[in-house]
Formats: sequence, C-alpha cells, structure tokens
Amino acid sequence: MDQPIISMKNVDKYYGDFHVLKNIDFSVQKGEIVVICGPSGSGKSTLIRCINRLEEIDSGELLVEGKDLYNKNVNLNQLRAETGMLFQHFNLFPHLTILENITIAQTKVKGTSKHDANEISLKLLEKVGLAHKAEGYPSELSGGQKQRVAIARTLAMTPQIILFDEPTSALDPEMIGGVLDVMRDLAHENYTIVCVTHEMGFAKEVCNRVVFMDEGEILEEATPQEFFTNPKTDRAQKFLKEVLVH
Repeated sequence: MDQPIISMKNVDKYYGDFHVLKNIDFSVQKGEIVVICGPSGSGKSTLIRCINRLEEIDSGELLVEGKDLYNKNVNLNQLRAETGMLFQHFNLFPHLTILENITIAQTKVKGTSKHDANEISLKLLEKVGLAHKAEGYPSELSGGQKQRVAIARTLAMTPQIILFDEPTSALDPEMIGGVLDVMRDLAHENYTIVCVTHEMGFAKEVCNRVVFMDEGEILEEATPQEFFTNPKTDRAQKFLKEVLVH
C-alpha cells in the first residue's frame, strides 16, 4: 500500500488539563473518503483541525503528503493551500460578490490572473448550482447556498485533501440536501476527503471508512457496512441508537 496522504501517530493534545486527543493513530490513503463521527465533545473537530495545524498537537507525529507539519522547513502555507477546509460557518466576505469571494484567493495566493480566476470560478459556481448568483452578495443567499459557495471557493485552490468540519450542522434541515449533493459529487472525483458529520445517511452511502470517537479516543474503525450493522463497542451501539432514532 502507498504511503498515506495523512498520517497521525501517537498524537496527544491538551487544552490546559483537559486531554482532548489521546494517543491518536489515524491515517488516510489518497482518494479515500473517511467520515469521523461520535458524540459532541469527543475530539472530532479538534482532530480534523490538527491536520492543517489550525490546532497544534502536544506530542506525536503528523505527516501530510509525507511531510512533517512540525518540520521548520515545511512550507505550511503551501500545505494548507493543498488541504482545503470547510467549516460549520461559511466565512464569506460580505462586501464582495459571490464571484469575487471565489476569485480573491486564486489571485492573491496562487497568482492566477483575474481573467483565468473568473473562468475557473464561474465553472465551479455552475458545478455547485449557483452560476446565476455570481454577481450577487452573500446576504442574498440562504445558508445552504453560502456553504455551496464556500465549497466552490475551496475547490478553486485545487486541493489534494478536503476537510469538512460539520458542514451542515448550522443549516436548516431543508438546506442540508443541496450541500450533501455537492459533497456526494466530490466523492466521485478522486479527492481525499475527511468529514466530521452527524449525517449518518451520507456516511453510509458515500464513505469508505467510518471512524468512531469518544472522549478523545478512536474506539472503532470500520467499513460503513460493518459499523452500521455490527458496531463492536457498547458506546458505538448506544450512539447509533440515538442518532438513527432522530
């Protein structure tokens, strides 16, 4: 098997005295789609934020694309450009048009010409079903539409890895479907995706592997078929009963 595109070994992280990640061993192969699930406060979002150093680890080893994120010679900005991240909230610039929100990083970070950035951005807006909103502003969009713009903005940077941190949790229920549809499409396009989510239907349908966390530890890793039909731990069984009922 090839070297993992993401590799965490013996990773620990603390917030003061609180041990939020406990001896994490976690790896992802190129092109793999991994869903991380578990109860609130289990360390899921912290783990995913460590992958591009939005959170610092306290001990252990973290490699992305074979590079040690804590090696002083690593170009962290370049690695972050290749590791796109989608958050619960969309962080769009309110004073820029939808098109400008997608072009700005291309021109400022990648040095893409404005003409080329516009072309790329319009194609991506078409991909997420929002080409007709290109000249509008974020205030004119629903939450689901804003999240789809945020996905287009991430794709414009041509990332190797896309990290999703609860991308639908801030949305009204009727807005979730459009975002999940875009994520399903991405899953078929050879991106490496790590997604923290409570959308168990999406996990069943799309991912290659489910990682279940509780209290800062990885308790189970399994295929969706194995995890949803025969979870190994009592904690995972209880979690699934709660989330599948709702």
